[in-house]
Amino acid sequence: MKIEMLMPQMGESIAEATISKWRKKPGDTVEKDEIILEISTDKVDSEIPAPAAGTLSELLFNEGDVVPVKTKIAIIDTVGGAAAATTNGSSNVAKAQAASTLPPKQTSTPAAEESERFYSPLVKGLAEKHGVSLTELASITGSGNGGRLNKEDLLEYVSNRSNKAAPVATKPVATKSPTPELPSAEWGADGTRVVMMDGMRQAIADHMVRSKHTSPHVYSIQEVDVTNIANWRAKNKSAFEKSEGFNLSFTPFFLEATARALEAFPYVNCSLDGKKIILKKHVNLGCAVALGNTGLIVPVIKRAEEKNLVGLARSLNDLALRARSKKLVPDDVAGGTFTVTNPGVFGTIIGTPIINQPQVAILCLGAIKKRPVVIDDMIAIRQICYLTLSYDHRVVDGSLGGQFLAFIRDYLENWDMKRTL
Repeated sequence: MKIEMLMPQMGESIAEATISKWRKKPGDTVEKDEIILEISTDKVDSEIPAPAAGTLSELLFNEGDVVPVKTKIAIIDTVGGAAAATTNGSSNVAKAQAASTLPPKQTSTPAAEESERFYSPLVKGLAEKHGVSLTELASITGSGNGGRLNKEDLLEYVSNRSNKAAPVATKPVATKSPTPELPSAEWGADGTRVVMMDGMRQAIADHMVRSKHTSPHVYSIQEVDVTNIANWRAKNKSAFEKSEGFNLSFTPFFLEATARALEAFPYVNCSLDGKKIILKKHVNLGCAVALGNTGLIVPVIKRAEEKNLVGLARSLNDLALRARSKKLVPDDVAGGTFTVTNPGVFGTIIGTPIINQPQVAILCLGAIKKRPVVIDDMIAIRQICYLTLSYDHRVVDGSLGGQFLAFIRDYLENWDMKRTL
């Protein structure tokens, strides 16, 4: 039996990945979950395990190739086993040697093609735009994995070179679709400057447009008084940090309430396949993590319904740290059934997020602010937050969306102040 190994998708906004290194060659025997290759994206550098035990019969791409996600990259023969490795080893090795002699893919930087040092397509493109020769590229020290040259290294080199050079431009520079990182880009005569999307931004754009074309979006907003939550957190956060080693944010409280709501309203925890509604047994919460100004990724807390507040806080902290340090593995971003995004940490009061396909809803957390509210005909200062539910009207109606939000509101507003960690 032949098992096809596919390039994993390391996040909803990732469309391709670079094969950094093959750990195995054709003819090698591999065990299930044994690391076969290393891949790299703008967000994640990961070691990819074998999906099954057997003999690695064929590699379909070379090191340095940029491969679209879900593309077949290798074949594992689970029938032949060790015997197949012995019988076919020499022919497979020959195939590998032949593959290694294939000419590299054509790129827009001829000088970079001739170098033995690997450069990503982004680095090659920037090198061409800035007129950086092969010799110059080879002389730049890389700060990436294994000394790899990344875009920050190249841009710093270009910036330093530009600062040393005497200014000679006496008229506006014609626009050539510079990238956002161009430090020396100038405004055109018409007062504009063209900035091209990078790969990550293009992938996010495609995903969002596809979602809008797929799902008729509807939005419901709920006001939530989280004063009890804020008071409980203030009382327990020192003990929590001492015990767990990190700060207790507000987000885990909302994650817990969301997990309980999804158990109560399973039709919000589903996906759509044509006319089939696929209900999900477990609540796998995707949590959007911002990666500075470069984009975002949505790692997933698996079986969130089985975790308490502390467990959710631990999972969220772990995923966020590994997301920002590019240590996520493919399973960390797969299998989400519902997504929570929190632009409130940036001061956003109300957001209307786009659904993360193929899910049918996404919850947006607004900033928590002190506001005057009326309680029993008296004005009081309370901690208020606005929650927005974006949902697919093909599955979720306004009634269900409203009940779902009301459940979360009641769960948070009736927080047990006697609760212990």
